[in-house]
Amino acid sequence: MADQPQVLLFGSFSEDETRNIHKTGYPTLAAFVEFISEFKMPAGTISKDMNHMPPGRPFSPTMFEVVLKKFTPDIPNSISGRPRQEDAQEFLSFIMHQMHDELLKLEGQYSSNANGNGSSLVSSVEDDDWETVGPKNKSAVTRTQNFLPSQLSVIFGGQLRSVVKARGNKASATVQPFLLLHLDISHEGVATIEDALRLYSIPETLDEYRTTSGKAGVVTARKSVNLQTLPKIMILHLKRFGYGTNGSTKLHKSIRFPLELVLSRDLLVSPTTEGRKYTLISSVTHHGREASKGHYTADACYPRNQWFRFDDASVTAIGTNKVLHDQAYILFYKRV
Repeated sequence: MADQPQVLLFGSFSEDETRNIHKTGYPTLAAFVEFISEFKMPAGTISKDMNHMPPGRPFSPTMFEVVLKKFTPDIPNSISGRPRQEDAQEFLSFIMHQMHDELLKLEGQYSSNANGNGSSLVSSVEDDDWETVGPKNKSAVTRTQNFLPSQLSVIFGGQLRSVVKARGNKASATVQPFLLLHLDISHEGVATIEDALRLYSIPETLDEYRTTSGKAGVVTARKSVNLQTLPKIMILHLKRFGYGTNGSTKLHKSIRFPLELVLSRDLLVSPTTEGRKYTLISSVTHHGREASKGHYTADACYPRNQWFRFDDASVTAIGTNKVLHDQAYILFYKRV
């Protein structure tokens, strides 16, 4: 549906690289190459009035059947006859990691661990005595993990730094990579994306935290999470679906989000980090009362700030008043 981020990624491919992407070794990349090639530009001169731009012919994304088979190997049916709806965020996360691994393989970077399984993560070689100085000159024992760089992680990849502090112990910091930020919107104080991001960075109390050095035993600790490295395109996932004793449920809470998003300095490891401003380029919305049923649509921004809504075979020009509804599920922001 919303193809802008994928076009940005595959636009950096040369013609020779595209020819080397085969379905056997690179099923996800091959599916996207075929998918994007199906989008045809209208013949002739494009009217300045985007509301009257002729849409292309609709097509079925059957090229993704092999990818869906890996995502849900327990379901034998094709796309047209699938017995259940899959979660858009879960599939997005899955497909991005698949693409990342295949890009590394294409570039000859994919490594194997002792078990023979591929690994797209690297960890810094640090012992327990390795300390880094963070904000306000406070040191912490830091362990760092990051993606092997690929054309995908360069665009969508960021880093989170979580710090755990327990009385009598040296602060412990862990730096980990991310492709999506998962935001809790269930708290009654969350009414906007900015609220959800603020909640994301508020320190939480860890009861019965077991220390590995310093004061031994089980203690109460405080954990805080901040953004250390910002991605070029930030994907925000609003947690609208939950799973409990009564099965899956959907949260129909109103959450407002802006066209222009400026990240709060409190969310960042370094308050002086530049590039805190983002602009909305796409969103995905789930329609329906139940988590296991419903329908997905996507809004995407095109040149001249014209928005289009993709609803299966229907493509409609829409105004920003319709874009900024309050039921979005996934938001794509591009760094300005």
